[in-house]
Amino acid sequence: MIVIAGTGALPPENTDAFMAAANEMAAASRAEDGNIEYCFSVEAPGKIRFFEIWESEEALGAHFTAPHIAAFGSTISELGLAGMDGKKYQVSSVSPLFG
Repeated sequence: MIVIAGTGALPPENTDAFMAAANEMAAASRAEDGNIEYCFSVEAPGKIRFFEIWESEEALGAHFTAPHIAAFGSTISELGLAGMDGKKYQVSSVSPLFG
């Protein structure tokens, strides 16, 4: 299992436009084989968080070649997304938090 988590910065006035594009792209990503979770959130105007869970490295690799990812990349470039700080975690086991 692969977990992706991180933040990005953009001009605060572009936050709403970014989230509109991100929500559309996230919906398409959730429909991909091997996706478990995919979401964006706004921590503050101009600061975005993202979180993804994938079944495998292969599923994540296929995701990066999906057409909606290329379209999203063009959009976020136009909106001034910068300062991306993302990490990829390889998870070897999962258990309930409580219990």
